[in-house]
Parts: sequence; structure tokens; C-alpha cells
Amino acid sequence: MTSVVDFIVHGPPGSAPPVLADAFIAGVREAGIDDRAWRLVPRGDDPGVDAMATLMPRSADPDVLSTCTPVFIQAPLLRAMATSHRNLTPIARLVADRYFLVVRADAPWPDAGAFLADIARRPTRTGGYFKGGINHLLGLSIADRTGGQVEFVVVPSEPAVWVGLIEGSLDWGCGVAAEILPHVEAGTLRVLAALDHERRPRFPDVPTLGEFGAPVTFELWRGLMGPPALSANDQARWHAIVEAVRGTSAWKTYLAGQGQEDAYLPGAGFSAFLEREWDWYERHLGMAGLLPQRSQPG
Repeated sequence: MTSVVDFIVHGPPGSAPPVLADAFIAGVREAGIDDRAWRLVPRGDDPGVDAMATLMPRSADPDVLSTCTPVFIQAPLLRAMATSHRNLTPIARLVADRYFLVVRADAPWPDAGAFLADIARRPTRTGGYFKGGINHLLGLSIADRTGGQVEFVVVPSEPAVWVGLIEGSLDWGCGVAAEILPHVEAGTLRVLAALDHERRPRFPDVPTLGEFGAPVTFELWRGLMGPPALSANDQARWHAIVEAVRGTSAWKTYLAGQGQEDAYLPGAGFSAFLEREWDWYERHLGMAGLLPQRSQPG
């Protein structure tokens, strides 16, 4: 009987992880590299936390895999959790993603320059699904650059940020292309700036925030995480599958459509990268006063 891969998706519908998961499975099928059946296992109610909890009991299981992002680091730090990526098997970093500053289509700011000048003069609201998340850190960075008073509103999920913008309970937000594209294409949201060092191919006419004197940037990685104690042979099998997927038209179409870049880093290299990321988030979340007291960096 054909075995089944349980592919855990750590973000809710309307967020970026399900888009990546669909593209990856399409790449597996196109490459013909794996004869197992694949099924998506949604675990996005508590992003990262639910996925890690699902992986943990399946030690050494070669038929389970999860999407992952920095929330696998942020959540353990913010909640002083015993479980983190260190208990699991990092498979590979896949891509680098970028953030954009977005507002409602009829927002009063014609461009990012007007936005920066206005939020320096009056209170505004932005949001995300938890304090200490990337949305929050970017909001703090933009507020710091302008000296403005910015309220961070915690919403139920990442997609709720865009609902809040459209309905008017939030004034502006930061998101990646996979999250904002449906709303931009529907004409309900408008992109003001790229939070990167240079303009992004997905929105080539959109300037960077740095062009208006506020060089706030952030690069988000996306990858794959395995269960605890996965054998070297099973890890090598996953690396071969990833390498095959990277060469498919399905995966290349995904990267181009989402404005992402290949950032492949397998195995031990990914593990070392995650330790550097842990140190970065521990330092910055601590500086923001968001860590439990016992986890504050000294």
C-alpha cells in the first residue's frame, strides 16, 4: 500500500504558507520524484505552535513534513516554550520573501512620502496576530523612523489584518505578496512601498520606503521542518525531493508570482542559520520588552 505524506501547513487559509504548500506539491508531482500520496494537514489556528505540536509525537517518521517560518522561533521565545526548532529536524530553507506597506485603496495618502509625513503628526493603527510578530516589529520600526504614535492592534489571524484595513479598523499594514495580492488585484488594497533595499520585481513601480527617507527593510525566510530524530538517510531523501522541486516550472512560477527568491539552504546549514535567527529574535524581542523575564537577553 502506498504510504502518505502528511504535509503540515502552519498558517491559516489566506496566509502565505498554504500557497507555498500547494506549489511544493505541484512541483513534487511535476518532477515525479516521490511516489507517495500527499495530503495537506492544516495546523494554522496557532501558527507554528500547532505545527510543532503535531510534529513532536512523530519522532523519526519519514512521512511527515511541515512548512515553517520565523514563528517557529518567535513563539517559543515569546511564550518560553520547551519545544522549538531545536527539538525537530530542520530540512531546508527554501525562499526569501519581502514585505510591503499597504493601505486601503481609498486611503488619503497618495504615496509613501505623504504617509510618513502624516503618521508623524497623528495617531494611526496597524495590526498583526500577535505582539512580537514581524508585523509588530515592522510597525515599531516605522513608528521609530517617523516619531509617530502607532497603535498595534492584535487581530485573530494574519488574514484579519487585511479585513481590518478594508473595513477601516486599521489604517495600514505590512504583508508579503502572497497575502496582499488577492486584495490588491480586487482593488481593495493599495501598495505604498516595498520594505527592501531595492524595488521588487512583483511591484516594479512601487518605490522602497527608503526612497522616502525611512529605510525599513525585512527579509522573511520560508522553509521545511521535519519531526524529531529524523535519520540521515531520510533527511537526504527530503533534500533530493526539494532539489528536484526547485527545478520545476511549477516552483519557478510560484517564485515569480509571489516575488520571492530561491534561498535554498539544506540540513546543517539551515540548522546553523536558525541558531543565528534565534539570537537575532531574542535580542530584538528583548529590546522591545516582549520576552518573559527569564528569557530576556543579558
